[in-house]
Amino acid sequence: MPTRWTRVRIVLCGLVLLGLASSVGRRAFRLQIREAGQLREWAESNYLREVEIAPRRGRILDRRGAELASTTDLDSVFCNPRQLAFVSDAVPRLAKALHLDPRELDKALAAKKMQYFAWVKRRVSSQESAAALGLGLPGVSVRKEPRRVYPNGELASTVIGHAGLEGHGLDGVELAYDEALHGSGMEVTGIHDRFGRDLLMEGTVDASASAGKDLVLTLDKYLTYLTEQALAAAVTKHSAKAATSVMIDPRTGEILAMASVPGYNPNSPSDAAERGARNRAITDAYEPGSIMKTVTFSAAFDAGKLRPEDRFDCQMGQMQVGKYHIRDDHPKGVLTAAEVFKYSSNIGTVKIARRIGRETLAHAIDRLGFGRSTGVGLPGERRGTVRPVSRWGEIELATQAFGQGLTVTPLQMATAYAAIASGGVYHPPKLAVRFVTVDGRSEPVPMPADARPEARVLSESTARTMLTIMQGVTEDGTAKLAAIPGYPVAGKTGTAQKVSNGRYDPSKYLAAFVGIVPADNPRVVIAVMIDEPHGVHYGGVVAAPVFKEIAEATLRYLGVPPSTSVVASTARPAKKGDAKIATARLGEADSNAVEGLGVEEPVASVGEAQEEDESEIASGEDEAGPALDGQPAPERKLDAAIPDFVGMTLGQAVRAARRAGVELVPDGSGIAATQIPAPGPAVRGVPCRVSFRSGV
Repeated sequence: MPTRWTRVRIVLCGLVLLGLASSVGRRAFRLQIREAGQLREWAESNYLREVEIAPRRGRILDRRGAELASTTDLDSVFCNPRQLAFVSDAVPRLAKALHLDPRELDKALAAKKMQYFAWVKRRVSSQESAAALGLGLPGVSVRKEPRRVYPNGELASTVIGHAGLEGHGLDGVELAYDEALHGSGMEVTGIHDRFGRDLLMEGTVDASASAGKDLVLTLDKYLTYLTEQALAAAVTKHSAKAATSVMIDPRTGEILAMASVPGYNPNSPSDAAERGARNRAITDAYEPGSIMKTVTFSAAFDAGKLRPEDRFDCQMGQMQVGKYHIRDDHPKGVLTAAEVFKYSSNIGTVKIARRIGRETLAHAIDRLGFGRSTGVGLPGERRGTVRPVSRWGEIELATQAFGQGLTVTPLQMATAYAAIASGGVYHPPKLAVRFVTVDGRSEPVPMPADARPEARVLSESTARTMLTIMQGVTEDGTAKLAAIPGYPVAGKTGTAQKVSNGRYDPSKYLAAFVGIVPADNPRVVIAVMIDEPHGVHYGGVVAAPVFKEIAEATLRYLGVPPSTSVVASTARPAKKGDAKIATARLGEADSNAVEGLGVEEPVASVGEAQEEDESEIASGEDEAGPALDGQPAPERKLDAAIPDFVGMTLGQAVRAARRAGVELVPDGSGIAATQIPAPGPAVRGVPCRVSFRSGV
């Protein structure tokens, strides 16, 4: 039998074992039950990693399905800095293979020396990735990453914009529709070893589930190309600062081409800002100059206060109010409204504006979309500036009428002309039309919140009248160089002087032409602006030929046949002596048709770049230099003498005026009683207003 001491030892050993088992049990309970979650998290953090799968960005397509932006998979090189640190010459060798600065790479990896993962160079060429792997360095590996590519280089770059390395849009269409193009993205859990290398991904990764949508634009790749080529050639020819053009289908408002020069390569966008590349069609607001006269005439016709045959005395190019002057560099006498437009007379335009009043003109400016966003949906669009009508005085009414004192963007101007071309209906400009999902479904692009709805802004008769008188500009007016054989062209030139340091700079101009073709069945509206051309700077010489080049190629491309009928001009081409004959006949017809007899003096311009009669310029320039900025009008040579008409009959006065080289503006019938100006020396062709009374 065991002794008492033996039993004591057995009990003691049992108690010790029981204590040890209890301790082990408590420890096991603590580790397996109470702290299991935290311990599991610690363990998984050593071998599990949340790997973000970048979504495949949707493509950007033109109206015919051609790719303007797409996504491809490129190699990205990464490393384990801890493992790479054991190789002394690893950094210089890796930098050489990847064409990196060794010092910059060493600095970047040193900052992550305690980590298991660091990018070395992302989205490299296949040659670079092969060279990096060929070094056999420990911890260096390659992963596929999607990269945005632009297969056409600079084509439409200022409109499309570009995306950054992380796959988000940074400018243009890429930025405006980034959410839909980028996709949702996704994260999956992966297992990696002690060196940070991925070993296994949980489940099957379906990247298409998070891919972005394709976006279809109204742009036409070919039309954009030929527009950019024409602009680039014009910039080179005229040593210009920049150029921009917008082409719109007036029937729908769809933008077929929107181009700006200089552009940039969105595949390497680092020099875009330095080159001054931007979408100038929406970001640059200019004083439009004479192309704004189309709005003034449209407002007058629409208000029923103007007819193409109405006559206006353009006062041989001189009008004054206070310290200001308005002038036409090539003076004209009495012109019909159609001729005022054709020869781009500032004085005649101001008189038309005075006839309709500031409220009517301001309403037309607003209706046609100036001073507000077009709602095209692109970032950086400017609204332009239009002074509130409550702050218009006589000078503001005048300057607004011929395009000074307000600013517009090229897109706004093209859209306004498109409203005329579409029969008076305003169509908001459209650029993005639909999304296409991964499974092929089409989804319309919602209209931007600030887009103006389609609306009638002019009557059909007004639109037809404007198209008619606008043809005179290209037939024998200021834009003969825009004429296209077989196709009637309606349009308007403009040469606006630019503001620099608060004053009009006599060395800086914006040459512009906006045209509609064919005028009898409009298919396209094309606005062309050439910024700061050197040498000749007139819109009819610089911008009109660019329009013609673009329009001719566009008509061929669209298959538009030559017109079988041409809209007749409201008035036949003016010839020398027509104005004098017309004014002489007024005494026998309706003398009240002459505007501005005696006391009605116009207000002055402040630096407007005036337009000229092309027929009087040997080089074909369409417009003249600036009007005065509060300075006296330049003196003209006094090469004629005004006769004393008082006491003459109308026939005697007409013959005397012809002999003296003076333009007679008769009022009434009978015997001449008064005249303005008085007899004496004068500029040849100056108008003299003579009042005739019966029984004198």
